[in-house]
Amino acid sequence: MAPLLAWVVALAAACAPPPALGGATAPQVPAAPGSPHLALGEPRDADPSDDLLLDHQVFVLSFNVRRQVPNWVAWRLVAEDLGAAPRSGAFHADELLPPAMPGPRPRDYAHSGFERGHMCPSGDRTATETANEETFVMTNMQPQRHALNAGPWEGLERFERSLATAGRQLFVVAGGVFDDQPDTLASGIAIPRANFKIIVAVGPGEDAADVTTATTAYAVLMPNSAAAAGTKWFEHLVSIDEVERQSGYDFLPRVAPGAQDVLEATTALPP
Repeated sequence: MAPLLAWVVALAAACAPPPALGGATAPQVPAAPGSPHLALGEPRDADPSDDLLLDHQVFVLSFNVRRQVPNWVAWRLVAEDLGAAPRSGAFHADELLPPAMPGPRPRDYAHSGFERGHMCPSGDRTATETANEETFVMTNMQPQRHALNAGPWEGLERFERSLATAGRQLFVVAGGVFDDQPDTLASGIAIPRANFKIIVAVGPGEDAADVTTATTAYAVLMPNSAAAAGTKWFEHLVSIDEVERQSGYDFLPRVAPGAQDVLEATTALPP
């Protein structure tokens, strides 16, 4: 972890409340390094001061306090994550944020014309009700137009689950691409002009050391506008390099440089 990012996480943890009476422990900001969701490496940009890592156990995210949305959310997806748990629908504020740090609330999206778009989908966490409920934390959301959220974004979510059901182990990261001065909701939540997702599919038990130039990888950039209506997810395929260029983040840092260079420069063919 970069020194400045470590300082930010440590400061956030220091701001967490003390243990509650009766032996209950108040929410803390946990450390994310070593998380299975970051097996291919932690995405980083040139300014780590706006990356507050929050480890929700079923995914890890980088929260941007200024924009009030995640920079990215990363998770591992395998068949065991999929089950019969119902969709929670219980949107809730993030209790991992320090008390003095403002965070998005469910009502912030009311009458905005935007939906609370999951980065880590509810459908990727149906093994237990607890895991599914965790995906409804507001720091896992970005404002999305219905045309995107219920269109190609949802279509890609179904595709990633089909890969997991077939026995693949997926490492996924999703987030937004923002203008320098992005539009915002009335509450100040920044609206992405596009959303990205990167999926790297490997075998069971494999990790960064097993990624090669032949590894299956998909990257998409989808417009957060009416232009997404009626499109299929694979119509938005791009290279990982293009996602890096537009988002400012470097992905797959633990993958060997030779394999990383090839994977990131290649645009996958539609399945």
